[in-house]
Amino acid sequence: MSDNIDIYEEVTLPLIPLRGIVGFPGVQLNLEIMRTSSLHAFTSAATTYNAKAILVTQKDISVESPTAEDLYKVGVIAEIKHVVKNPHGHLSVVFEGISRAKINNITSAGEFMMAEAVGKQDAKNFKSTPQCDAMIMEIKNMLTDIKSIHPTFDEEMRIATEAISSPGYFADFVASSALMDYNDKQAILEAFTVRNRLEKLLVALHEETVLL
Repeated sequence: MSDNIDIYEEVTLPLIPLRGIVGFPGVQLNLEIMRTSSLHAFTSAATTYNAKAILVTQKDISVESPTAEDLYKVGVIAEIKHVVKNPHGHLSVVFEGISRAKINNITSAGEFMMAEAVGKQDAKNFKSTPQCDAMIMEIKNMLTDIKSIHPTFDEEMRIATEAISSPGYFADFVASSALMDYNDKQAILEAFTVRNRLEKLLVALHEETVLL
């Protein structure tokens, strides 16, 4: 398969709902598994599905037992990288995102949910355009301006963005680390093309800069 073609994969995996958090491809996410249903989904992923699960964000963080209607339709296929039991007795799990996942169907597996989805990875050798390059430069300038007043995005993270050569991963990394509203992050996750991702990120950062 050509490195310039996006990669699609149909999968059926255990689903773990997220509250106020959004996963991204290539980005590690530390989750505390507290809900019983999520624990069952994690166990199934670890033992039966090659340490992979689909992480999907809830629309409303106050919902304790979400159903399919309570979840966004785009999540991330993620792999379990590290597991520890924290002092409270809950599992703390590090996931790493693999690809975006468009959810086609959610079914019950008894004590947890399963998701049928199509995973999509950006082409390995995506050819950037002058428009994309211009947006990346504007985003980098904005990050330089906001790092001194941002509660979580610091100089170390800004330096990390300078080393990213992939425009798609650049957008995902910035969205995961610099955007504060999970709904804004979800909008970036739902942008399956690199240009659309950068456009949405630019708008979200402009709005966040005004708020900051």
